[in-house]
Amino acid sequence: MRKASLKLSVGVLTLVAAGVVSGQAAARPDAEADGDLRLKGVRFFADETELTAPAVEAVATPAPVVATSSPLPAPRSEPSKDAAPAVSVAHGTTETVAVSPSEAPKVTRPRRSSAPAAESAALPAVTLAQTDTPAQPQPSPMVMNARLSDEQLLKAERDRLNGKDNPADSKPADPPLPDDGLGEDGAFITADEVTSPEENIMVARGKVEMRWEGRLIRADEVRYDQTTGKTVATGNVQTINPDGSVQYADRLEVDNEHSSGTGDRIAYIDTEQSKLFANKVERLDEQTNRLSEAIFTPCELCVKDNVTQEPTWHIQASSITQDKKHRVVIYRNAVIKAKGVPVFYMPVLWHADVTAKRSSGFLMPKPGFSGRRGATLELPYLWAVSPYTDIIISPEFSSKLNPLLYLELNRRFYSGDLHSRFGVTNERFFDNKGRKWGDSATRGFMLVDGKFDINEDWRWNFTAQRVWDKTSNGLLSWSGPDTAPTSQPIAVNQPISNFYERYKVDEGFPYAGDFSSNSRRLISQINLVRQTDTAFFSVSLFSFQSLAIAGQHRLSSDLASSPVLYLAERDRTQPAVAPMIDAYWSPDKEILGGRLTLSANAVSIIRKTTPSTDIFLAPDIADPNNRGSVDTARANIGLSWRRGMVTPGGIKVAPFLDARHDEYYLRDYYKTGYALQPGEEDTRRVSRSLGTVGLDVSYPLLRKFNGLTVIVEPIAQLALSPDSQVEPFLTNEDSNAFEVDATTLFKANRSPGFDLYEGGKRLNVGLKTQFSYDSGLRISTLLGRALRQNPEENFYRTYKVGNRTYKYDASSLANTKSDWVVQAEVDTGKGLRLYTRQRIGDDGTIRRGESGASYMSSRTQLTVRHQYDKTGPVFLDDGRIGTTEKYHDLQLFGQHFFTTNWGVSAQVSRDLMRERWLRSEASVIYKDDCARFELVYQRDETALLQEIPGKASESISVRISLATLAPSDDDFVNVR
Repeated sequence: MRKASLKLSVGVLTLVAAGVVSGQAAARPDAEADGDLRLKGVRFFADETELTAPAVEAVATPAPVVATSSPLPAPRSEPSKDAAPAVSVAHGTTETVAVSPSEAPKVTRPRRSSAPAAESAALPAVTLAQTDTPAQPQPSPMVMNARLSDEQLLKAERDRLNGKDNPADSKPADPPLPDDGLGEDGAFITADEVTSPEENIMVARGKVEMRWEGRLIRADEVRYDQTTGKTVATGNVQTINPDGSVQYADRLEVDNEHSSGTGDRIAYIDTEQSKLFANKVERLDEQTNRLSEAIFTPCELCVKDNVTQEPTWHIQASSITQDKKHRVVIYRNAVIKAKGVPVFYMPVLWHADVTAKRSSGFLMPKPGFSGRRGATLELPYLWAVSPYTDIIISPEFSSKLNPLLYLELNRRFYSGDLHSRFGVTNERFFDNKGRKWGDSATRGFMLVDGKFDINEDWRWNFTAQRVWDKTSNGLLSWSGPDTAPTSQPIAVNQPISNFYERYKVDEGFPYAGDFSSNSRRLISQINLVRQTDTAFFSVSLFSFQSLAIAGQHRLSSDLASSPVLYLAERDRTQPAVAPMIDAYWSPDKEILGGRLTLSANAVSIIRKTTPSTDIFLAPDIADPNNRGSVDTARANIGLSWRRGMVTPGGIKVAPFLDARHDEYYLRDYYKTGYALQPGEEDTRRVSRSLGTVGLDVSYPLLRKFNGLTVIVEPIAQLALSPDSQVEPFLTNEDSNAFEVDATTLFKANRSPGFDLYEGGKRLNVGLKTQFSYDSGLRISTLLGRALRQNPEENFYRTYKVGNRTYKYDASSLANTKSDWVVQAEVDTGKGLRLYTRQRIGDDGTIRRGESGASYMSSRTQLTVRHQYDKTGPVFLDDGRIGTTEKYHDLQLFGQHFFTTNWGVSAQVSRDLMRERWLRSEASVIYKDDCARFELVYQRDETALLQEIPGKASESISVRISLATLAPSDDDFVNVR
C-alpha cells in the first residue's frame, strides 16, 4: 500500500525544520580562546557492529570540566578536592548524561547493549577552565573493517541508493528505532573525538552518532557555534527517523531556534522505499521550506557498470516549496519522466501540505481518447467545505461533444454518511463514431446513497438512482428493404438504454442500500430497520428504472451500416413497492428443545400499466387486451420450528415445522372502461393457509486410511404438506427464478418468495463424499434429486400460444422426479482447482451446467468457465414442449509473465450459441516494482456498444498504473 508519495518532500523539509543536528541536541561547552579540550574514543553507547578493545592511548592532559549547574553523578575516581569535578571515565559504565535545553541537565540511563560499553563521559552545559589536574587514561577503540570485493562494492552502492543501511551484508533497512528513554528534550552524542578549537566552538569528529527526539543521526563531523547558535553536520550525514525512514546529506546546517537551516545534496528514503533527492534544502523561515533541483521516485535504483540507471519513472522539479501558512506545497517546472524520457510537463503544480487535514485544490487530471467522444480531459477540483464535507467538481471536455459536468458530494454526519454523484450535459444523441442525431436535450444521471444509525438497534438508509437520457425531436427510424427503406419519426421522451456506455461512466449500478439489482436496473429506496439478537423489523419503499434494451431503431437509410438507437423500458412500466414490511422474532430460549421463529410480512405493489403475462399463474384467465394494471397487496404471518439432534449411533436428525397464512387483495384487474362479464370481478380477495412438517436425516461416516481421509454422508429429507392449489387470479411477483440445484435440493419450500409455495408429499435424497489426501489433494462430490408423490401445479409455467395452452416445468421441481443434481470439486492444493455443477435428466441430457478450472502460480493465472442452459421451451403444434438453448457461453481469463517484468494477458467471452465473441481483451504487459504498463486491444460485440448490428466495436488503448500517484489501498492504481 503506497499512499505517501507527495509527503516525501514535506518529510525532508520537516527534517530540516526540526533541526537534524541542532544546538539543543549537542553538548555545548564554553571554552577560553586558548583552551583545547580533546576526548578521544568517546562512546556513549556500544556499537554492536564494531570490535572494541580496551587498548589505552596516551593523550595530552585535558582541561578539567567545571559544571555550572546541578552536580553530576559521583565519578568513579575522586579528583583533587581543590579541583572542579572532572569528566568521569571508567570501563564498562552505562551511565550517560542527557543534555536538556533547560538549565539543569538531567541524567538518564540508556538501554544496556549486549556488547560491553565503551568509555563514557557526561557532557552537560559546562564552562571550561584551566587547571593542572591530570586526566584519567582513556582507551581508543579498535575497529576492524573487512575489505569488500568489487562485486560487493557494486552491490553496496546499489543498495545504498535504495536505502539499505548495510548493503554489503544484504541486511534489511533500518527498522523503526526503539524508545531510547531520552524523552522529547534529552539527547546524547558519541564521537571518536570532541574538541573545542576556539571559544564557544565545539567540534565532534569521527563516527559521530547522536540520539535526539527519537532520531539516530550519524555524520563525519558536527560543529556547534554557541555564539551564533548554528549547528553544522558534514560528511556522510545520515538520519534514521523513529518510523524507520532514512535521510542522507552531504551537509546540514540549522540554527539554535530552528528558524532557518540548509542542507546540501539531500537523499530521503521512506519506509516503503520511495526516494526523494535534492541538491539543496532550505528553511527560509518558520513557515517556508524549499527544495531545489528535486527528484522523486518510488522505483528501485539499479547500478550498472558503476552508473546509476534511470528509474522506470520519476518526477523532477526545479524547486518544491512548502508554505505552512497557506498549507500548500508548490512545484515549479515539474516533469514526469519514464526511463529518463520526459512525458508530461507542468510549469506549476501544487497540492495540500501534509499538515493540512483537509484542503481544497485540483486533483489528478484524467485525459482520454475514444472514437465516440474524441480527445477528453477531466479536471476534478476538490472543495473541502468543512472537516466533514467535501465536494468534487469535475468538468469533462471532449473534442467532439459539449462539456459534461460531474459533481460528487460526500458528507459525514455524527450518525452516518452521505454519498452522491451527479452528471449533466446538454447534447444530441451520438453514435460510436461521434456522429450526432436529433436535437439537443439535457442528459445526465444521479446516484445518491446514505446510511445512518438512529441508536444501537435502529438504523435507516436510502438510495436515489436515476438516468435522464431520452429521445428528442429529429430522430427517424428506418426500416424496410435495403433498396427502398422508409422512415418514421421516433417518439420523443423515450428512455435510451446506453448513457453509461456512451459516456463511459463507471459504477453506474452501485450496490448500495438494502436492495440491489444485477439486471441493469436502478433502484430508489428508503429503508428503516431495527435489529437485535432476537428480533428483526424493516419497512421499505422503493421504485425502479430499467436500462435493459426494450427496443431498437436504425437511424440511417443505409440499413447495412446504420447506427442503432437502443431504447429502454418506459418508466411507467416499472412497478413501485409502497411499502414492504418484514418482521421476525425468536425467543432467546429453546422451545421444546428447538428454535422457534415467528414472522410477519406485508407488501403493496402499485403499477401504472398492464404487467407482463409472465407474472400470471393462469394467463388465460383473462384476455391480456382487457387486463388492467393489477395492483397487489399481500399480508402473511408464519412460524417455524426446528430442532437438531444426534443419536448415540451418530445419526443426525432434525425435525422441523413450518406454518403460514396469506391474505391477498387485488384491484384494477381489468382495464378502465372494460365491461365486466358475468363472473368477472375487478377486485378480488384470496386467502390461503400453508403448513409443512418434516424430518432431516443424515449419517456422516468417516474412515481414515494411510494418507487419506474419507467422509461419506447419505442425506434424506421428508416433507409433508397439503397439496397446493393454483389460485388463478394471483400474480407471481417474487418467485419467478428458481430451480433445483445444490443450494435448493434440501429445502422444504424451494420457492424463494411468498407468492409461490411447495405442497404435497416429497422426499429429497442425496449423497455427499469428501476425499482428503495428506498431499493436499481434496475431492468432494454431491449427487441427489427430489422426488414427490404428485406434480406440483404451482411450479409449472403456463404459456398461451394461439388457442393452445402449454404448461412447462422450467425448474425441474414440478414433476414427480426432478433432474439429477451432480456436483464435484477437485482442489490439488498446488494451485489447480476444477469444478462442475450439472442438472442431468433421466435420459442423460444435460439440462443446465457449469464447469470450470482455475490455476494460480507465481507467474501464471488462468480461469476457464463453460456455461450451458438448455431449458428454453419450444412449443410444438401437437401440444408437446421441446427444449432449446437459452445460452451457451465460454469465458477465459489468463495472465502469464515470461520474465519478471514482461507478460501477456487475455480475457475473452464467446457466445457459442450465436457463434460470436462478446467481450474480448488482449494485452502486452510490462511491470516492475513501481509501474505497470499495458498495451490493450479490446473487441466488443454486445448490443450496447455495437455501431452496426453484427459488427464489433474495436479499440486499442494504453493503461498506465503508477505506484503512489493516487491514494489507494492497492499497490497500483489504474490511470486510464
